[in-house]
Amino acid sequence: MHGLTHPIEIAAGLVSLGMFVGTIIAVPIFLVKVPDDYFTRPRPPSSFFAKALRLTLGIGLIILGIVMLLLPGQGVLTILVGLGILEAPLKDRIIARILRHPTVHAAVDKIRRKHGKGSLEIPGPGLARA
Repeated sequence: MHGLTHPIEIAAGLVSLGMFVGTIIAVPIFLVKVPDDYFTRPRPPSSFFAKALRLTLGIGLIILGIVMLLLPGQGVLTILVGLGILEAPLKDRIIARILRHPTVHAAVDKIRRKHGKGSLEIPGPGLARA
């Protein structure tokens, strides 16, 4: 069984490295590209295919973000992006709570300011997007 451990450890290390590099690139791009009111504006209705795609991508990013809380990577920001993509009833409250955390808010604003963007509008407590 000892011979199997080494390839698994190498694979886990490569996956961790890939997640780290991928989020270092993808999360800031997302945070810079979204409009200031991305988390507060109403969303137009979407098709079943679009909902399924958003659900799959959002859950995948949330899972990667949770993993990155233990491994190298931008775990909290990746979870935030995953939640932003989802179409789930409680996501707006969760996003607002994460964005109101001073450290997260400062990190997001720093990334956006670096690229000439304004601060993201943060939903107030108990406010849901229409």
